[in-house]
Amino acid sequence: METFGWTTGGARGGIITSAVDEELERYQLLAYLQQVDARFREHKLYPLLDDIRIRIDQLRQVADGARTLDAQMPGEVVGLDLVRGELRRKPVAPDAAWEHVRHIFNRAMPALEAARERGEELRDELNAHIRMEAVGVVPLDAREGWLLLRQGGQAVVYAYVLPLVREVQAPDPYRHVRTQYYATCTLSLSRTYERIKADLVRSGPLPNPAMFAFEADITLPRMETFLPLAKRITYEVVAGRRE
Repeated sequence: METFGWTTGGARGGIITSAVDEELERYQLLAYLQQVDARFREHKLYPLLDDIRIRIDQLRQVADGARTLDAQMPGEVVGLDLVRGELRRKPVAPDAAWEHVRHIFNRAMPALEAARERGEELRDELNAHIRMEAVGVVPLDAREGWLLLRQGGQAVVYAYVLPLVREVQAPDPYRHVRTQYYATCTLSLSRTYERIKADLVRSGPLPNPAMFAFEADITLPRMETFLPLAKRITYEVVAGRRE
């Protein structure tokens, strides 16, 4: 059996190391949760929320596997229950490795679910600080176009697209929206959203693209929070127009 890899960011190792050290596991979980809290204090949401969700799913899968294994390993027959019409069996002694998994589940699951709840509450709170506006006329088909993310006097431009074929059950709506960095523009009295859109129409591949501008009234980490939240809002707006 392997221990869970309690690190934020980067690649996760196998879900299950051979060392079954509960005290070490406890410290690793505590360190992971401290990293989560530190990221949340910095208003960094992603990919952390995805990571927490994946860990919760992994724990559930392993716990379900342990229960299935128990059900498939009946104990030694020790008698007959005439009332119920079934054999009486001696309970199977719990395997130490699977007991370790159960301890991990019972200790980690409540902590991870609480962390996910804190993250989702923070996401909703930060989302309220973002204002979205359409630039110019939005075409009937707004599945592709441009996103402008403004903080201060600069706007970062992303091309976006909502593919026709998407994940059936995406873990988060922002995953439905694919983006690619295009440019960073300095805004001024003459360099407005409308001017930026006009330049993109002339140089870009779309004759009448949708364009949505996002402004945050607080400073947000762009890659970890501002862009994913803008993508969530874009998905809700564009998908809502097509329903």
